[in-house]
Amino acid sequence: MLEVAEISAVRAIVETGSIKKAADALNTTQPTLSKLLLRLEDRLGATLFHRSRRGMVPTAAGSFVATSAVGIVTELSKIERQISTMAEAGPVTIRLGVGPIVEHLFLSKTLANHLTEFPRTRIDIRTEAAEVLQQLVLTGEVDLAVGPFDETEIDPRLQAVSVAEEPIIYVARPEHPLFNEDKDWTLAELMQLPLATPHSPTSVNKQMAPDANPDEGRRDGGLRCENYPTLMAVAREVDLVLPGPRSLFEDALDAGTFKPIPTSFTLMWKCACLLRPETLYAAPLQRLVDQFTDVAAR
Repeated sequence: MLEVAEISAVRAIVETGSIKKAADALNTTQPTLSKLLLRLEDRLGATLFHRSRRGMVPTAAGSFVATSAVGIVTELSKIERQISTMAEAGPVTIRLGVGPIVEHLFLSKTLANHLTEFPRTRIDIRTEAAEVLQQLVLTGEVDLAVGPFDETEIDPRLQAVSVAEEPIIYVARPEHPLFNEDKDWTLAELMQLPLATPHSPTSVNKQMAPDANPDEGRRDGGLRCENYPTLMAVAREVDLVLPGPRSLFEDALDAGTFKPIPTSFTLMWKCACLLRPETLYAAPLQRLVDQFTDVAAR
């Protein structure tokens, strides 16, 4: 059976093209790595590298081991991180991925609650679109993702925990010319106006255009960004239409900074925590899911 050290050695030699460089990358010596490789080739009965003055070139067998190693090392890393997170003692690092609305709406309160309860926890945060976040959870690059995940699009290897659901409204600064027209705007009409929006999640796209590309027919111009404070700041100065869940705009609506646009349609924003099922066995992660749900409910 191949050992982790052997897999790592082959992968390092393939990536660096040199025994010496691979030894440096693995914090070992060149003679030690050479002996390991020779023993491995002898045991497998196959030559893994062509040796020449120009360096080490993998054979078909060597390339196969190195390519297969990527998934193996990733899975081993997942296991190691999961066991570390499940341990009661010692500091814990949580890699958290969030959508732009989550980041702006209830991330800060959730983090404050969590760090109060688990003061030795370190949380690393990434803000990405929903489709990207799901892939990051699958590959183990993120432990927990919170965003607008469509239940029909969630990978069966993952588990979703509902956090919030509310209507999406469209707003603009009070000076926007569209308010000169006394009518309820249709979705098709709003899509013709310059928008300030993050990349729309699949769940919203399906509501907007279930049988078509929602970007078709959209007018040129506007702003797309995963940072809602930036979107809102620009929309206060320029005639842009900004969609989002109503709670996102409550303060701005009360202050008169933005004005709701009358519409003839209803879209829903859904938010869920997405994670690998085994993650819920880790107390800090389980509590973080609960805290997102609690803060969203308020």
